[in-house]
Amino acid sequence: MSEVMGDRGYMGKILHVELPSMRVHTEALTEDIAYHFLGGKGLGAYLLFKMLKPKTPPLSPDNVLIFATGPLTGTIAPTGNRFCVVTKSPATGTFDDSHCGGPFGIALKRAGYDALVIRGAADELSILVIDEDHVDLASAKDLAGMFTYDAEREIKSRLGRDFEVAVIGPAGERMAPIAGIFSALRAAGRGGTGAVMGSKKLKAVAVRGHKPIKVYDPKRFRRFAWIAHRMVRMHESTARHLPRYGSANILETINEMGALPTRNYRSGVFERAEEVAGERWRETLWIRDVACKGCPIACSKVAYVKEGPFKGTIVDGPDYETIWALGPQCGISSREAIARANQLCDLYGIDTISTGNIIAFIMECYERGILTEDELDGLRPMWGDGEVMVKLVEKIGKGEGIGGLLQQGVRRIAEYLIKAKGAEECLFFAMHVKGLELPAYEPRAAQGMGLGYATSDRGACHLRGWTAGQELLGYGGAVDPLTTKGKAQLVIDRQNEKAVVDSVGICFYAFQAFTLKEIRNMLVSCTGLSYRNNRELYVTGERIYNLTRLFNVREGFTAKDDSLPERLLKEPAPEGPAKGHVVRLEEMLKEYYALRGWDENGIPTKEKLEELGLSKFLDISMIVH
Repeated sequence: MSEVMGDRGYMGKILHVELPSMRVHTEALTEDIAYHFLGGKGLGAYLLFKMLKPKTPPLSPDNVLIFATGPLTGTIAPTGNRFCVVTKSPATGTFDDSHCGGPFGIALKRAGYDALVIRGAADELSILVIDEDHVDLASAKDLAGMFTYDAEREIKSRLGRDFEVAVIGPAGERMAPIAGIFSALRAAGRGGTGAVMGSKKLKAVAVRGHKPIKVYDPKRFRRFAWIAHRMVRMHESTARHLPRYGSANILETINEMGALPTRNYRSGVFERAEEVAGERWRETLWIRDVACKGCPIACSKVAYVKEGPFKGTIVDGPDYETIWALGPQCGISSREAIARANQLCDLYGIDTISTGNIIAFIMECYERGILTEDELDGLRPMWGDGEVMVKLVEKIGKGEGIGGLLQQGVRRIAEYLIKAKGAEECLFFAMHVKGLELPAYEPRAAQGMGLGYATSDRGACHLRGWTAGQELLGYGGAVDPLTTKGKAQLVIDRQNEKAVVDSVGICFYAFQAFTLKEIRNMLVSCTGLSYRNNRELYVTGERIYNLTRLFNVREGFTAKDDSLPERLLKEPAPEGPAKGHVVRLEEMLKEYYALRGWDENGIPTKEKLEELGLSKFLDISMIVH
């Protein structure tokens, strides 16, 4: 057995909690596991693959819910505050990792744990309380139905202000597949993590810790962290655009490239884009800049609505994805309506990207006559109607009336309409991949993003392989967005690099300013792990991405699932620079599999897995022959 990690970036322990018996034990985090899987996403994927029986229903007590930190979490590395939630997704049935900033991950680490693993389900709605070595379960019956913010505030007032809390809202308690986990105005939002937490009857996890996080070589680590901070302070995006206009700083540029999905992906051009761009939010509604703990960027904003029907709305945000989903995707340019809808999503504990897509899908169904006013509780959801959009968000948040169906997500709504009404045309414009709704980049205008959506390990996701940076914004060297040439390798590179970022415990935005070189320098001096060169760290990301692919293959996913909605494959973009283009997925997918070392069914070959060393840690014999 290799040396136990501890006092060098890691705390050296994984906490296991079995509900409702409260059998608690710790597992040593060894150097071998740390080297091969890092932490965060990688460590979570390793634990999930090892512990979860294949084909386990996501909302079964047997599903595993993992909170994992990275080796740079809680250190002076820029944005070193991230934690991730890993589980089997109730929205997709795939592997799911959803990431969050703020103080919770730091508190978990300072309590003495690199990861928390929860199995089983409590007998009643409860709070899992972790006070360093003391782990207990407290009743949360009186918190049932409470909004996320209110519940977090109440729990901290009961336990102590030095506790950090991850909480679900009413949607998570109902196990809605679009429910997320919220903490300190941040969210691990995608894939239904909140539903899994709700299935375990956990309203919250509260953590307090005061143990020091030590590093291997403090002097060298301070030097390399300072270099990374300096690069963040010098990069145009992280030093100017994000601090001033948040992630919405890119909205008008994306629109000009014909890549801002509009009215349920009918187009990539929104005629009122300037009304919802970062500049207009800064001029009108944003009143304060907010940063996660230890973050030099401060990309988050606080919006306050001073007048009109949504007067008094105050919300952390909205960010680019939320503005798009609740705005252009629904044909809406009212900033006030977007802010109110964002607030409701946060209070009820639901994912804004999925929610906006659901409403856009319903708007198109209504326009086509598939759904009627009577079936929609008297509402007439028409493109651009912000007030109706807000009412639909509230119904989804409450799960009442038509909201009981809508909270299930686009794929399940489409399946219901096909079964109940024979509305087969729904398949054409149901915008999801593997059950996860699409994000805010039109892939007909950025071919690499289309391949990334199709091959993402958690369903449609822009963050698993963000080629838009090069295809649409020119970051790191511009590439032609409309060609398929070279896109397979570009997607692979971005996916492998992002697996590293998501495993070490830093934010993706910081990675816009520096490279794997800076991460490796910080990582080696923090942990003493022997990544001799950048390539070795890159291969670690490749190992992690292959592991999540193996998980999905074990759950029954194959090449046929690596696809896109028919609208993107068959309906040419009607306007903008991408006019006349569809996503030419097949041209890229075959090359992608070959470069990945996967067979024609999208299954990693035995040779590739042996090359990556995965067979050393996990039983892959039933998957790969």
